[in-house]
Formats: sequence, structure tokens, C-alpha cells
Amino acid sequence: MFNFLNPIILLAAGVAVLFPLLIHIFNRQKVKKILFSSLLFLRSLEKTRMRRVKIKEYLLLIIRSLIILLAVAAFARPAIKGTFASRVGAHAKTSSVILLDNSYSLGYETKEGPLFKLAINKAKTILQQLKEGDENSLILFNSQPQLVNPRPTYDFKNQIKFLDEEAKLSAGITNPGAALKKGYEILKDSKNLNQEIYLITDMEKSGWSSLYPGFLSGENKKIKLYVVDISPPAKQNLAIEKIEFGNQLIESGKPFQLSVQIANFSSLPVTNLLVGLYLDGKRVGQSDVDIGRGGKSTLKFTSAVEKAGIHTGFFELTDDDLMIDNRRYFAFRIPEKIIVLLVGENDGDTRYLNLALNPSDASDATKEITQVSKGAFPAVDFSQYQVVIFSNLSKLSDVSLANLERFVRKGGGVFFLLGNRIDPEFYSKEILKNFFELNIGASMALTRSAGGFFDLEKFDLSHPIFQVYRNVEKEKLPVIKFFSIFQLPESENMRVIARFNSGKPALVEKSYGAGKVLLLAASLEKSEGELVMHPFFVPLINRSVEYLASDLSRLDEEILVDSRMTRELPPDFEGKGTELVDPQMKRTALQPSFSPGNGSAFGEQTDKLIIRIDDTSWPGIYSIFSRSASGGEEVVDRFAVNIDPKDSDQEKLDRTEVEKKLEGLSFFYINPQDDMEKSILQSRYGRELWKTFLWIALGLLILEMYLSRSRKKDITTEEKT
Repeated sequence: MFNFLNPIILLAAGVAVLFPLLIHIFNRQKVKKILFSSLLFLRSLEKTRMRRVKIKEYLLLIIRSLIILLAVAAFARPAIKGTFASRVGAHAKTSSVILLDNSYSLGYETKEGPLFKLAINKAKTILQQLKEGDENSLILFNSQPQLVNPRPTYDFKNQIKFLDEEAKLSAGITNPGAALKKGYEILKDSKNLNQEIYLITDMEKSGWSSLYPGFLSGENKKIKLYVVDISPPAKQNLAIEKIEFGNQLIESGKPFQLSVQIANFSSLPVTNLLVGLYLDGKRVGQSDVDIGRGGKSTLKFTSAVEKAGIHTGFFELTDDDLMIDNRRYFAFRIPEKIIVLLVGENDGDTRYLNLALNPSDASDATKEITQVSKGAFPAVDFSQYQVVIFSNLSKLSDVSLANLERFVRKGGGVFFLLGNRIDPEFYSKEILKNFFELNIGASMALTRSAGGFFDLEKFDLSHPIFQVYRNVEKEKLPVIKFFSIFQLPESENMRVIARFNSGKPALVEKSYGAGKVLLLAASLEKSEGELVMHPFFVPLINRSVEYLASDLSRLDEEILVDSRMTRELPPDFEGKGTELVDPQMKRTALQPSFSPGNGSAFGEQTDKLIIRIDDTSWPGIYSIFSRSASGGEEVVDRFAVNIDPKDSDQEKLDRTEVEKKLEGLSFFYINPQDDMEKSILQSRYGRELWKTFLWIALGLLILEMYLSRSRKKDITTEEKT
């Protein structure tokens, strides 16, 4: 359908086209009378030459009229429309939804400024084109859409003010699928004929992964979708993707390793990229690395901390065009004191363990030891301890076993040391079956070596307990003699971290809920082996306890922006004035609550104090503070929150892929270099033809000049004749 965007100009065109006709009428060539003796030759000339002159005159009249008509009509902005546009009409009221991407990838810096600023300008252009009677909804979106106004608004000036003063970039990743669904949902109840959605985004490929062909094909097809691409021609970006501690036991005063993975999401290689490690506010290491285009590289750093407690840090890259992914944070805790419970048939079964864990009986010892015998054990509350060690204990009651299972599931550590007083049938059917998922037909029993003794070998040096020996030559590893052992079956569900020379498991481990369980298939009695008298005994027991008490899962814990989480508070925490301080120093009051904890041996319930954290909207270190008895503040916990590295990959979604994902919808793609206003008007009213009209007018003008010159020659020749 053909129409004009500025039809009032057509009135001027109607008047202007009369001027060539009037000029032609009032400026006709006056004929001179010349006397001849004979008119024979003039009559012949009139039939030939004059006819041609008159044809050219009429042709010039038509051409000049068309030139003026086309020139004036071009100012009326002629356009050709399709069937959809013709149905809506030029003056229909509009309901529009602007989906403005504020994910962290729009913090990318360009020559014109951050992409988010360019996106805001696009949104303002759309709002400025809306007219009285139109309505608009504004949505900022990253992983989830956030509606600015609860209902569509007619106050576009206020929308523009919000964009200028309050619209902020987030640290979340993009999800255009969720935003589009929200936009179509808002327009579902609109009564206006013209319905439009504007998706303003940098077209980052990772964000579109949730959209598949036909994702929104069931939506109302009368809604026009504008995909506004604001991405620059090519993005160059480097990012820290992850930090790994590995399966290591971090101790105060001893070196530990961290590895950091860096990705080059650029079309060019980088050389001598500087990577810095910061720990507890100080720069403690740096290195440089070369990474090929589109490649990744891993660097390893070694550091140490002198004191127990909570430690925080981050890795950082040198600046590039997207700053937010150049830093990645971490936090870990070294327990100030590990509370250990030793349980045996009598005090003699736990005496050597007590000496190994607390040899000096010093007040500043890192482990607090409690010894109980079998008779006092049923009254013990497991929740007061981090690690429980059973040495040569014959068996547990059903109630104690159930409480022990709850204790481990909640994150406790248990170490079973066997001996000649244990009940083999109980350990086979209850301990091995429940904690290690081993099904054995017969009860295990002590086995004596026919050759005189067994010894330990084949240590898993990658395990935290034995990592201190990873650089020791095999021949120099300790040789420990055992005169009797318990032969254990094996299972894929448990990890064997040391074996006897017979090949049978000596020390095994199994994760159980949030906790861990160790079992040594040998006795500590001196008559059954040399372990307690060997120098290896003290580090073995201490590292085992430290491993069981440590939460290694928190070392590689990835808390991402916008995660909801819970943190457990210490047992002696009073919960007064608890506050969360985020990386931007914003304080939020927290209300601790109780959740079911471990019961005592008598079935008493001991609740645990936890806090729920819902707002983790920015990367960095979060601190939980509480008021102490003296009125001051003390740090209860710290944890790291990082961005999801998915959006660091700046690869752009190809236009053909967009068309596939939006198949079945009425959508228009607006390139970054396109004129925004013009593109919208074209989609509403059709393709403008004013340039075409001017080119045709120019062609006719050239033709007019040629015919005019030719006509003058004919008239001159006529006069001479």
C-alpha cells in the first residue's frame, strides 16, 4: 500500500505543478508574418518541422510538471507499506514494551562510551517517538526481568528521567528469553491496535542459548518485535574464569597452592599479561602469561597465611575494555580450634590419640580434646564436636548410631580405628554397610600375616592427608609394620587412600552427606603393630583430624551473583545485631533462625543457628558482623561472590541465528549503524521512497535540459528558414 508520511505537502505539489502549464500558456512563441510570393514550401515545412517542435514542447511541459511534482512529493515522504502495516494504520495508538539489557557485558567500553549508555540512548529515542495516547512499560533485564512500573504508563518524561538517573548496570548475566516472555505477557491484555516490543541488547551469544526455534512462536503475531543490536563491530576481552584450590589441606604457616584460569575472548593473541594475587589486602604474588586468540591458560601460585581464621583475597588482570571480569574473589577459613571427641572401651584405647593431638597440653593448642569411655558415651551431645574418633570401641547402640549418622550428614567428621575388642559383625553390618556402602556376606575378622607382618604402601599422595609426602622419594616413605589387619572389601563408592603390601585397603574414606568418614583397618595396640610408636603416627592422626574438620568444599565453593544461600553460625553465637556488609559497604540487617540439628544420645534435639542471605547482587567479599558482649563488632563469617563467567565470552549471535530462534514472530532487526527513528518509522509506515523520487526528478531534469536545447535549435532553424 502506497502512502505519504507528510501528506500536507501534497497540497503544495498540486499548486506547484500548475506553474509549468501557466508559463507555457503565457509564454507561447509569437508568430511573425513574412510575405512570400508563394506558400507552397511553407505549408510543406509546417507539416514536418513544426509538428516536431510542438511535440517537444508538450513533452517538455509534461517533464517539467513531473520534476516539480516529484520534488515536492519527496518532501511529503512517500512510503510503500505491506499488509501488516496497512492493517494497523498510521495514527493507531501504541502499546510498547522496552526490554533494556543491563547485564554486566554491557559495561564494555567503546569509543562512544559504555554499551549500557548507548542502550539507554536507544531506549530514550523510542520513548521520544511515542505520542499522546500511547502507553509504555520499561523492563531492565539480566538473568531475570525487572519491571520498572507495575502498570503501563503514559508518563514518558518520567521514564526518561529514570533512565538518566536511576537505571544501573548489574553484575548478572543476560537472559533475553525470560525478558521476551515477560514482554509478550504484558501486551497480552493490551487493547491498542499497534503493539510493539523493543529488545535492546548486545546480542551476546551465550545469553540466547535458552532460546530455541519456536520458543515464542505461539505468541500473538500482531505484536511487532524490534531486536535492537547495540554491539560494536568486534569485542576484545580477557577474563578470569575460575579459581581452584584443589583437594588440599590449608594450614597456618604452611604453603598452599592456588590455580587461576584465564580466558582470551579476543581475535588477537595477548603477550605478557600481568596477573596479580592479593591475599588479606596485600599483593603477595604476580606472574605474566601469553594466551593465543580464543585460548585459555592456567597459572599456579603458592602462598601462605600465618594465622588461623578467615582469609580473603582475589586475582586481578590488567585493565581491558570490560573491567568486571578482570577480578575474581575467594575466601577460606582455617579453624582456630578443632574440638575433638575420643571414644574407646576405656581410657587406654584413646591415650595415644590424646598425646598425638595435644602433646604439650598447652592453652594455645589448636585442638581441644575430650576423652570418654564406652559407659559415658550415651550422654554425649555430638553437636558440640567437629570430629569424633572411635578407637577399639566394640559397638554402638541403635540410638547412638542414628545420632552419629545425623552428625556426619550435617558436616561432622568421624574416624574409626579398629582393634581386637570390636564386634566384627556390628562393624560389617552397620558401619561398613551404612557409611561405606559395602555389602559383605561374612563378618570381617583379624588376619595375621603368614610372613610375619604387613606394612603400609601405595599411599594416595594426592589426598590432603598425605600431600606432605608428595615430593618424597618412594624409598623414603615410612615403613610401618602391622602384625594383624582387618581385610576389607572394595567398592567404587569409597576412596582407598593407603593400602597394605598385600594389596588390601588400609585407610579408606567416604563422603556421607556434608561430612566425611575415615576407617583404618588395623589396631593401635602395640601388640598388633608399630603404628603408635612410629614418628608417622602423630602427623597421620593430626592431618586426619584437620582433614575431617575442614570444609574443603568451601575452598572451591562457587557462589555466583544473585544466588540465595544460608550460612551456619557458631554454636556459641548469641545472634545480636547481625548484619551483612556487601562489597559496596551496604549494610543489611539479618535475622538468625533455628533449624533442626543433631540430637543427643538420648534423642534430645539440638537446633542450629543459621542465617538466610537473599541479596548477593554484586561480586566481592561479603562479611557477616555481630555485636559482641562489649558492644563492639566482630566478624562471624566472610564469603566470596563472583560473576558468572558465561557472559565474558563476547561472541555475537549471528543475524541468521536470531531469525531461526524468532521464527514465526513478526520482528525487525535494527543494526547498530541503522538510524533508530527511521527504522521504526519504516516498520510502521513502510519503506520511504523520497530518495527514489529525487533521483527520478534529477533524471527528468537532465532529459529536460537536453530536450530544451534541442527545441531551441529547431526554433532557430525555423526562423532562419
